[in-house]
Amino acid sequence: MIKGNDTSPDHIRLINNIFKPFRDAKIAVACIQRNAGFLLVNHTFADTLGYDSHHLSGESFLLLCEKKLHKFTLTRLAALFDGQIDNYKLKRNLLKKDNKFFTASVSVSAIKDDANTTIAAIIIVSEVSDNIDQLLEVKKLSYAVENSGSAVMITDANGSIEYANARLTDITGYPLDELLGNTPAILRSGQTPAETYNNLWGCILANKSWRGALINRKKDGSCYWAYQSIAPIVDKSGTLISIVSVSDDISQIKEHEGQMEQLAFFDPLTTLGNRRKFRDELNRLIAIPEALSSALFLLDLDHFKQVNDTLGHDAGDQLLIAVANRLRFCSSEHYTAFRLGGDEFTLLVTQVRNPSTLEHLAAEVIELLAQPLQVGPHEITITVSLGITLIHTDGDEASDLLRNADLAMYEAKRIGRNTFSFFKPHMDFESKRALSLELDLRHAIEHEELSLVFQPLIDLRTGKVTGLEALTRWHHPIEGDIPSTEFIKRAEDTGLIIALGKWVLRKSAMLMTQLHLAGYPYLSLSINISHHQLERFSLITTLHDLLQEMPFLAEKLTLDISGSLPLHNTSQLIDAMKQIKGMGIGLALDDFGTGFVSLELLQKMPIDYLKVDLSFIQKLPNDHDSAVITSTAIMMAKKLGITSHAEGIVSQEQQQFLLSHHCFSGQGNFYSAPLTIDELLYTLDENTGLFTDKQVLYSDQKHLQ
Repeated sequence: MIKGNDTSPDHIRLINNIFKPFRDAKIAVACIQRNAGFLLVNHTFADTLGYDSHHLSGESFLLLCEKKLHKFTLTRLAALFDGQIDNYKLKRNLLKKDNKFFTASVSVSAIKDDANTTIAAIIIVSEVSDNIDQLLEVKKLSYAVENSGSAVMITDANGSIEYANARLTDITGYPLDELLGNTPAILRSGQTPAETYNNLWGCILANKSWRGALINRKKDGSCYWAYQSIAPIVDKSGTLISIVSVSDDISQIKEHEGQMEQLAFFDPLTTLGNRRKFRDELNRLIAIPEALSSALFLLDLDHFKQVNDTLGHDAGDQLLIAVANRLRFCSSEHYTAFRLGGDEFTLLVTQVRNPSTLEHLAAEVIELLAQPLQVGPHEITITVSLGITLIHTDGDEASDLLRNADLAMYEAKRIGRNTFSFFKPHMDFESKRALSLELDLRHAIEHEELSLVFQPLIDLRTGKVTGLEALTRWHHPIEGDIPSTEFIKRAEDTGLIIALGKWVLRKSAMLMTQLHLAGYPYLSLSINISHHQLERFSLITTLHDLLQEMPFLAEKLTLDISGSLPLHNTSQLIDAMKQIKGMGIGLALDDFGTGFVSLELLQKMPIDYLKVDLSFIQKLPNDHDSAVITSTAIMMAKKLGITSHAEGIVSQEQQQFLLSHHCFSGQGNFYSAPLTIDELLYTLDENTGLFTDKQVLYSDQKHLQ
C-alpha cells in the first residue's frame, strides 16, 4: 500500500496501475519517492534483500545503500524528479538485512503523469557477478559462438533452458518454443555412457567447467556427435545460478577421422583450435585466390614467464584460458583465434579491405588483452606483442608466413612490446644476420677472439687516475668492429651474456694483476654486469673462485649494475647484491636516470656508487633539465651515503659544474678514450697516477682516427 504525504489519489492510482504487472514478477522491483522513501515493493525485491515486504513499508531505499553514497543517490533522484533525466543505470553494492553486501545492477526510471511531471521512480534490482572470468565466459559462449557456427544454451540452476541460439535450433531441429522451459535431457540419446554424465555433473556441482563429446538426439530421432564445453556460473557466495553450454556438431568429422583424431584439433587447455587446426585453416586460405585479402596475426604474451615463475604454472594456465576467452570473445566470421602452444596465439583474418583495417583490428586486440585479468586472487595485467603478415603478398607457404609473422612479432618486442608490427622483407635479412652474429659471437667467446680496453676513472679534483672501467671490444674478421651495444644486446637475448660475462670477469682480473705487478696497485677495476648475470648463482661461484685465486681483487673490484633492472624479482636481485657485498666487492648503479629503479628500490640496494648517465652529463652545463637532474642525483647520493660518479665528461665546463656540485669522480674522453693495457703502461705515470705528455698526443691521435 502506498504511503506518501505528497502523493495525490490520482497519482496513487496511476502508480498502482503501473506497478501492478510487477507485483508477482520474478525480478526485484520497487517504487520510491523523491526522498528515496519506498512507496511499493514486490515480493522478489524484499526476498532479494532478505526482508519481508511489510518491513520495507515506510523505509528508505538509502537503508540498502552504503552511507558514503547517500548524498549521490539523493542527487541522482533529484535530477530524475526535476526532469533533467528520465532514467539511469548503475552498479552498486547493496546491503541485505543480514548486513552482507552484494553487487547489483540498479536501473531507475521515472513514472510521469499526464503533465509529464515525474511523480515517482521505479527501481529494478538484479544481482550481478563481479568475476570478470565468469562474465567473459558468458559473453564468449554467447556472442562469439553465435558468429562461429557453434550452438549455445543457457539453463537456470535447476536445468530449465532459458536461452538457446539459432544454431542450436538448426542442429537439433527443435523450435525455440519447444526448447525454452525444457531441460537438456530432451537431447539425450541414451548412447552416451553414464560415466560421461557422471563426470559432467561432478564438474558442474564442483563449480568447474567440463569439456567433452556427447551423442545427442535431434527432434527427428537421428543422433549426432556434439563436442561441448559446459560451464557453471556462480554468484559471489559460490551458489550455482546458471549453466552455459557451447557445442559443435562434429558428426562429419567423427565419421571420417574418429573421435580421438578430431579432438586433436582442439587445444585441451583453452579449447581454441590448436596448431594442426591452424595449419589446415591457413592452407585452406592459401588455396583460395580471394585470400589476397587475408592476413595472419601472431601474438606472444609479454613476460609470460614471470607469471609462471612468480605465481606458479596453475596461474599461468588460468591466464592462458582467460586470454583465449577474450580472443574468442572478439572473434567474428572474419577472423578466428588459435593457440599454437605455450603463450603463442594466432588469428587468421579474412576480407581485409586495406592495411588500416588490420591496424585497427590489431590495436583492438592489444587493448582488449591489456585490460586487467582476474587469476585466482591476483589481478594481472598482461600485454602482447603482435606480428602481422599478409597471405600471398608476403608468401604462399604456411611455414614462410608463420616465420614472417614471427619476425614481425619480434620486431614489435624490439620496439617496446605491447604493440604490433607488419612484416617487411628486410626483417628476413636482419634475422639471418642476427643468427649469424650469435654463432660468430659464441665462437669468439669460446676462442677468446674478443678484447678488452679500459677507460680511466678520474679524481676530478686532482686529475689522477683512480681506477679503470673494463669495456669489451669485438673485431669481426669480416664485418670489422661490431658496436658493443649490438653484440651485448644479442648476448643478453640469447643467454650468451653468462659466458661473455664470465670471460670479461676473468680476463679483466688477469690484466689488473698485470697492472698491479707493473707498479699500479692503487688502481681499482669496474666491470659491467647485467641483471641476467645477477639472476644466476653462477656469478657468485665465479666471483668466489676469482677471489680464491686473487685475494687482493676484492677491495679493488666494483661491479656496475645496469639501471634497467626488471621489476618482477627485485628481492632476488637485492639478495644477490648482498652476497656480493659480503665478499668485499663494491657495487655501482650504472646509467642512473635512464632505467626503472625507484627511489624505494635505490634505498634498499647495497650500492657504493651512483653513476649518472652520460646522456645528462653531455648536455651540461647549458641544458637546464639535465643540470637539475644531475645536481639532484648528486645531492641524493650524498644524503644516502653513496659516492656519485659522472659518465661521459667531454669538456672543462662539465668538469667545473660537477665539482661545484661536489661530484668528485668521473670519466670521459675529456680525460682519456678507452685504452689497452699496453697504452696505459705507456702513458700513465705509476708514481703520480697522472697521464704523461705522451698520453695527450696519443689521445689527440685517437680522436683524429
